[in-house]
Amino acid sequence: MAFNLWRPLRRFFCTPCGMLNFVYVLATSSVLLLMHLMYINNNLKSFAPIVKTVNTDVKRVLYFQTSNLATKAPTHSINVVKTDWISAQNRTIVSKRPDVCDSCFPHHYTYILDSEEICSVGADKKDVKVIVLISTTHVNTARRKALRETWLTHTRSNTGDVRYAFLLGATSNTADQVALETESATYRDIIQEDFEDSYNNLTLKTIMAFKWASLKCKVAKFFMKTDDDMFVNLNSLKDAVTKYSSVLEKGIGGYCNLSREPIRSKTEKWSVTYEMYPNKLYPPYCSGTGYVTSMNVVEKVYKVSKDVPFIYLEDVYVSLCLNRLGLNATHLPGFHAALQKIGCEYQSKKLVTSHRLTPKMLHEAWNLKNCSKKA
Repeated sequence: MAFNLWRPLRRFFCTPCGMLNFVYVLATSSVLLLMHLMYINNNLKSFAPIVKTVNTDVKRVLYFQTSNLATKAPTHSINVVKTDWISAQNRTIVSKRPDVCDSCFPHHYTYILDSEEICSVGADKKDVKVIVLISTTHVNTARRKALRETWLTHTRSNTGDVRYAFLLGATSNTADQVALETESATYRDIIQEDFEDSYNNLTLKTIMAFKWASLKCKVAKFFMKTDDDMFVNLNSLKDAVTKYSSVLEKGIGGYCNLSREPIRSKTEKWSVTYEMYPNKLYPPYCSGTGYVTSMNVVEKVYKVSKDVPFIYLEDVYVSLCLNRLGLNATHLPGFHAALQKIGCEYQSKKLVTSHRLTPKMLHEAWNLKNCSKKA
């Protein structure tokens, strides 16, 4: 009922007329308070569902109208520097980024949508080998559809030994949010938290992945983080985590850069100023396009992340957490951060990941014919 009440009012709430929105919220809150009083004083049980409906809609109004909808930019206060120093929203710098801190970067965000049953259903729930968490955005509906129709079919709709979920932040577009809620109700494979979904907040999305896996998918033996424009050969993935299990107990593995200097040019996409990161080299890191590790490492990274200052490059941030823990990044064969030519290699054990595939290319790679399994 709450959803039906909200739909005709959506256009009204999403207009730029802030005063009208304020008046509506104030009036509705007053009505809600009056209903509660009537319910308490007169024991009018018939008001209970009405109160619940209005209460739900007030929460939605507040959610869609505050701070550019759902933006909850973390405040990174450090004991020795009593000012905000890096904004996760816009890279605003006040002072240099230290290597470590004391609880300066807590992941205090809450779930808007959650599919916590992903790792707790199915006959094979005690034998979940890998949980695959896929970074995506609201507008990439076609990509998610293509993944479900291709390599994610091996998960048997999240009942097999590989489970998956898509990761998103919040959006200010009401239509996109409603569409995502419908998609979530259909597939039960969406995880969404209330930070703004933006490129500069990919680190928040990645830490959300580590948090969710360590708290809600402990049955999984291994963890993979990847993106929605990736092809992942799940059979090759399972072989890889088995073969390199001892390595993955001591760090992460994938397509890794073992010695890379920060890009200082302000015109480059991945530019980092000296204030953001003063060191000459990054620690060894694996491309965020696709890496794997053990659940033991996932739990450690999530726990230590609150003491590792923010940087917007999510793959570098994970490496900084690993560095703090004394863990490693290891380059593994078969993991690719670029597009591999579509051919029978996609169906062989030689390839684990390939990057930058469109939905059409995903279907082309998935539907290859006349390929020997030993290719």
